[in-house]
Amino acid sequence: MSTTFSPAETLRQYRPLLLAMEAIGWLHMAGKARAEFLRRHGGENNGYQERQWHQHETPPFPWDNLLDWVRRLYSAGIPNNAWPNTFAAFTEQHAGRNPGLLGLLQAGHGIVSGIEKNLPGSTSDYLRQSIPHTWLSSPWGYPKRNLLADSPEILSPQGWRRLVEEIRRVLEELRDLGTQGVQDVALWRRWRESAIGEGSFIRRAFLSTLAETRLPNNDVTLWDQSYVAAALFKSAAAGALLDSSFPWGDSGIKNKIRWRLLTVALGTEHYEARAVKIGDWTGAQGAIEEFFRRVAELVEVDLAVGSLLYRDGTVVVFSFPGERSDETVQASWLNGWEQWLQEQADKIALDLDLETPPHVRLSDPTRSLVPMVREWKGARSTVAIPVHKPWDILWLKPSEARGHVCPVCGVRLNGDPTSKGKPCAVCRERRHHRRDAWLQGQLGYDTIWFEEVADRNGRLALLTFSLDLEDWLNGERVDSLRAQAIPEWVRFNPVLDGTANPIDPQRAYLNLVNYVRGKLASFNKGDPVLKNLQEGYQHASDWQTFFQNIVEDRANAPSWNSLNDDERAIWLAHQLFRKLPSPGRVYRFWREAEEFFRDLLREFRQIAARSNNRWRVRRLVLTPQDPSSWHDLTLYNGRWRGQPISLLYVGSLGGFVTASNLARLLRAEEGANVFQNADILLEDEDTPGQPRNMTVDEVSTWPRSYGHLGVYHPVIPVDVSPLRFRVLVPLEAAPECVDLAFARWRERFARVWDRLPLRVGLIGFPRPVPYQAVVEAARNVEDALVKGEETWQVREVERGSGAVALRLRRKDGRETLRMVPVDLPDGRPDVFYPYVAVEEQKPRFPKDFQHPNGQVYRLVTDLRPGDGVKVFPARVKTLFMESAAARFDVAPPRYLEDWAAMREVWGLLQRVAPSQTALQRLRSELARLEKEWGSPEGVPEDLWRDTLRGLLVHHLEAKGTPLEALTEAAVQGTLQWALDWHLTAMKERGG
Repeated sequence: MSTTFSPAETLRQYRPLLLAMEAIGWLHMAGKARAEFLRRHGGENNGYQERQWHQHETPPFPWDNLLDWVRRLYSAGIPNNAWPNTFAAFTEQHAGRNPGLLGLLQAGHGIVSGIEKNLPGSTSDYLRQSIPHTWLSSPWGYPKRNLLADSPEILSPQGWRRLVEEIRRVLEELRDLGTQGVQDVALWRRWRESAIGEGSFIRRAFLSTLAETRLPNNDVTLWDQSYVAAALFKSAAAGALLDSSFPWGDSGIKNKIRWRLLTVALGTEHYEARAVKIGDWTGAQGAIEEFFRRVAELVEVDLAVGSLLYRDGTVVVFSFPGERSDETVQASWLNGWEQWLQEQADKIALDLDLETPPHVRLSDPTRSLVPMVREWKGARSTVAIPVHKPWDILWLKPSEARGHVCPVCGVRLNGDPTSKGKPCAVCRERRHHRRDAWLQGQLGYDTIWFEEVADRNGRLALLTFSLDLEDWLNGERVDSLRAQAIPEWVRFNPVLDGTANPIDPQRAYLNLVNYVRGKLASFNKGDPVLKNLQEGYQHASDWQTFFQNIVEDRANAPSWNSLNDDERAIWLAHQLFRKLPSPGRVYRFWREAEEFFRDLLREFRQIAARSNNRWRVRRLVLTPQDPSSWHDLTLYNGRWRGQPISLLYVGSLGGFVTASNLARLLRAEEGANVFQNADILLEDEDTPGQPRNMTVDEVSTWPRSYGHLGVYHPVIPVDVSPLRFRVLVPLEAAPECVDLAFARWRERFARVWDRLPLRVGLIGFPRPVPYQAVVEAARNVEDALVKGEETWQVREVERGSGAVALRLRRKDGRETLRMVPVDLPDGRPDVFYPYVAVEEQKPRFPKDFQHPNGQVYRLVTDLRPGDGVKVFPARVKTLFMESAAARFDVAPPRYLEDWAAMREVWGLLQRVAPSQTALQRLRSELARLEKEWGSPEGVPEDLWRDTLRGLLVHHLEAKGTPLEALTEAAVQGTLQWALDWHLTAMKERGG
């Protein structure tokens, strides 16, 4: 393994410079974090200039005093003409065209902001938001906050003062580290974390306000823009330092810079599949997270060559320098980087005793994040089966090199020839790592014990959620969103350069395509239409260059030379009006998805903790009469009052910590003294079959040093990433959690319901079912939920109260209702988000548009009965596992809206059923009927319906509207689902 790599050493020498450039990138748009910025763009003539915010401070903010040390330290390594005259130029001129370091920031800033923003101000005034309605939107059009009516802290005078003080602190600490020649990477990492870490004020402040107020670009926060621009600036500067022939004096460098994507992946699915207990998986997760943390420290701080652009549990992606567009072959300064980075990642993985090697890859050069999904999908596929390469598994102790193969990792020996179930030393340490973190309060108030999660029936649920995010990250589904609607643009720009706008708003899309096609014969920088739609058009030199910037940089599109003029015109017309997957927006997509899941987790904690028994979320300390005879930090299981009980012996407390749902053991009105003098027969979890009696000498609550363990949330987060959210909750709380997730999804993703489905899996199981079987069942459920596109037929369209109600016929022939918001909060029509893909071959309505691949999109207000809409449906699958064998269940998933229907049916049954016995008899009779008649699809519908109605009348004595509703539910199979789930899995009572 190589120990030195001269390009890496070069970057380490320039670490202070590169981190200073990154800090400039974070802060170069800080002036937008003021209410005056939003008010000026909302129509107030306040004279505020966000790029000169430092001049408005009293005294002026001292950029040069805080940053000039960088120029002094690196004057020998960077030419004089590469530095701006003052460091304030980075805030004042980041949108210009300059050489040197300023040009590199301009390159990152320009590509992150998004080409669709490059509209002449006078022609885009109609897209501005007003002061009463300046909204921060989600990237899928959900209005999140009215920033001036409900201002976040940063938009207050106190918030701004705090931000300025924080900027000063960050730059002063940076100066101290740089001028003192600090080499300790940990100190640099702590500085960076304090500046922009999860809890930092700069990050929180920038997340709460906008970088752009115009519609529909109010979906990207100031943080998204600033952070990704800083990442690209930092990588571009690193590449320039590595390139001995870099053209520092080129004033056109902004449009030539490209980047690569550094992808690092690890086969986390392997560790999950091998986990015998949940502690095996969460312990491995901790080791994997530490691996990715160390990789990030190497890339972001030690080398300061890039910054994190994407992460999930398996893959991380960083920015990395790439060749310029005028470098037609791989640049020599990039030689050896991929191999060296692979060696460093291998070293980190071996140091953490990981059983599988990581995979490292550098992408081809690009000017966007569009290839990111392709990169991490390829990396994920590569590590799905552990990479085959020499991999030295280190034995921690000579005594471990014997015994049986570890049942968890499957590669080490456990050191114990007498036990096949004992894990090896590494896996034991991982398993116990979660316990130690819990004791130290590092997990907050979440529990780690299955017995505490289990409900009053001793049952748990593993909930798994996912959003179909991949095609949003690679830009494909962004095709359906508009930066402007062509007829709206024509309406607000009837005159261009003194002549009438030539685009016919009634045939807008086809007219625009024909117009562009007619202009391809020659390149006219003064064309009134094209320079109005894209400000950069008048700075381009020819059609091919313009096409590369507008189309090839921002889409998985064919190159100019592979198309004819008709195809080129279609691509240009499409790109000029679509919302683009700019790096800032792609970063926001995955971050917003993860935030959605974290919001759900916070609410799940509250749902799971609700109980009319105060002991549900409390713990006690039971001191035994013979404390010295028990093993420290060992879990013991036993029974008391006929119920299972788990106790963890903690030597520092001199007693046992309850690790069970006490509401199963104590009534609400009982006191803790019930345990006094209790005799409990216990056995060590790892050595069952050797029970011992424990007599409780004293019962107490929590001492101050362990106060964080006195109460808990009965949830265990298993995986929270942009692509997947898994969490363990009490089974009795699981339906309400699914109800909440469904409601939140319908609310926040209503405008893109057809292209961003929520997939829900609910796996219920009794506590004794092995966790490994539960995980396998979850993976099977997740695979079953992934289905392709369907076509649903529009049956009815009704407009009212700012929304459109769509009645649609699904693929299964049943009808469903969708409410789609079609107005913005200020009352204007939303012509940016609520478009659907339709079956037609040509645009029919003025706002219709067509993708170059032929797909036609239509605003939902223009839908008509009979239209076919292409939908990626949201789905749900429920599974109750009485035993491990149930993990092979092959029942198909259902549409997610059927879950809500099932819950309503159960509510109706609880109201009308005369008794629990009647429900059980009805359920048995329905099962017998389906078995004897075979598949109901083969029975005449009227006969089947009448038979079901008769059963309901006989068993439930139902009549009137409830009878008709239950009959319809029985015909659709929803009634049987409600009975099976609530009576068997939930053990609920009805009637």
